[in-house]
Parts: sequence; C-alpha cells; structure tokens
Amino acid sequence: MAINHECIEACQRCATACEQCLNAMIGMDSDNNCPHCCRECIDICLLCAQAMARESRFSDAICKLCADVCDWCAQQCGAHDHDHCQQCAEACRHCAESCRAMAA
Repeated sequence: MAINHECIEACQRCATACEQCLNAMIGMDSDNNCPHCCRECIDICLLCAQAMARESRFSDAICKLCADVCDWCAQQCGAHDHDHCQQCAEACRHCAESCRAMAA
C-alpha cells in the first residue's frame, strides 16, 4: 500500500473535528453516543494516519475499521443540530469514504 496523503489528511481532519466536538459537548446532555463516539473516532483516526504514514502491513484492516467507526460517529453526531456536531459528522463521512477506498 502506497502512502495516501489525502487519506492521512482526512484522518487528521476528522480527529481534529471530533476533538472539537468532544470538547464542546462536555457538560451537555446527549440522547445518543455523542460524544463517546468522538473519543473512539479520534483514537482510530490517529492510529490509521500513523499506520498509513509508515506503510504498515495492517493499513488495510485499520482503514476498514476506521471507516466503520467514522460511519458510526457520523450517524451519532449527525443526529444533533449543533454546528460542532454537524462539522464532526461531515469530517467523519469524508474520512470514512477515503478510508473505505484505501481498504478496497
């Protein structure tokens, strides 16, 4: 697997958006898994970017898992009207699409 800088950047943007969403949600009530999904998404996105940067033999599997976690987080955050949640959901959708293409 060659290094895909666009996918690495999508993972980094997603982790940043999730971090901002998580921070904004501190102390707020949520009727779903936001902001908990953000924590999971941050971790897998950063791991995914690192794995791709070092051309890990496990990049495909990590990209697949990252896409699945991003899909979940996009669904959870996308259900909220907050700007930070909507921005997070959009970054998650883009990252999932990019990672899914890498894992194919």
